Amino acid sequence: MGNLQADILGKQKEIEGHHNDLLAFYSDLGKTVAAIEMVTPLGFCDQEYKAFLEVEARHIEARQAYERLKLYVTQLEDRSRKIKQIEADIKALQIPQKKLFARLGAIAYEAYGAQTLADHLLEVCTPFFETHCQRTKNLEKAYAKTQQQAKSSLILVRGRARISAQVLAKLLEVQRRKVLPQFAKAGAALIAIGCEGDVPGLGTENLKSELKNFLRRQEELAEELAIHKNAVAKMKDQEVDSPHRQLEQSKSQFALQGKELDKMAALFGKALYETLPVDISSKAIGKVAISLIDQISLHLRRIDQLEHDILQLQNMIKIEELQAQIELDNQKVELLNAQIETSSRQISQVELSIENKRQKIALLMPKKVLDYHGE
Repeated sequence: MGNLQADILGKQKEIEGHHNDLLAFYSDLGKTVAAIEMVTPLGFCDQEYKAFLEVEARHIEARQAYERLKLYVTQLEDRSRKIKQIEADIKALQIPQKKLFARLGAIAYEAYGAQTLADHLLEVCTPFFETHCQRTKNLEKAYAKTQQQAKSSLILVRGRARISAQVLAKLLEVQRRKVLPQFAKAGAALIAIGCEGDVPGLGTENLKSELKNFLRRQEELAEELAIHKNAVAKMKDQEVDSPHRQLEQSKSQFALQGKELDKMAALFGKALYETLPVDISSKAIGKVAISLIDQISLHLRRIDQLEHDILQLQNMIKIEELQAQIELDNQKVELLNAQIETSSRQISQVELSIENKRQKIALLMPKKVLDYHGE
């Protein structure tokens, strides 16, 4: 019986697979004939066809809404990624920018010290260089003085001068290092007002062309960043909040409408299969539809055969169950027969006992009583 049950389960699973295939074939048949119906009306299964068209219209709307949201989210993500990339590129320019501005500031500092800067450049650079330049000049004068004193014929004066010179030299070194951060600041200030080209000696180190290329690249990145940010802002104004959440909802709705469309197409296809004339030609509904009808017929025949096989197997199971019940009934009959034989022996023994007791009564009964009973 276990093997029969396993065979039934296997065939039921096979039938389930055929039913799934049938749904797909019915759906394909419905969609195929519907496409023909839109061009050349066939007049079959109008009710199912109209129901299919209604669901198809909702499916098209759901698809368009999903594709529109998908395109919006894709563009938003692309622009957001581009913004991050441009911001990273702009940030990466900070190091070369600082170096270029520092070089510009250093050239301006030399011109400031040489008093060759134009008035409009002096106005920009003085806040950065004046204090440092004055202190540096004072230290240089003091250092030069000590150097002269170090040449004195007096040993005491010469010794003190050398010590002072060493101290002043270290102070000058520290003072020169202090001005380095001011170079970048001064260069940035000159760039900000667009006067970097007026600094004397700028072209001697090709710095002018380097600055021009750098500033052009910086400007291009800034313009590109502004374009993408403006586009993102406009996109966010046009759409409602939470586009990703709405995209998921739209995707789910689109999938749901797709399942509903397949269902209605299958109903239409099944109705067509059951309604179309047996001799309908491929010229009327196309070769694809004829092929689908043949496939459906094959699956239905296979399902019928499997269901017949399952019925036969179920009958075999019932036969085995009835045979098992008969065997149990036969065992009950044998048991009852054995009980009858035992009861018969017991009855005979009881009857014999009764007879023996009657005989004893007869022997024990007085003779007069016996005669009385005899009369």
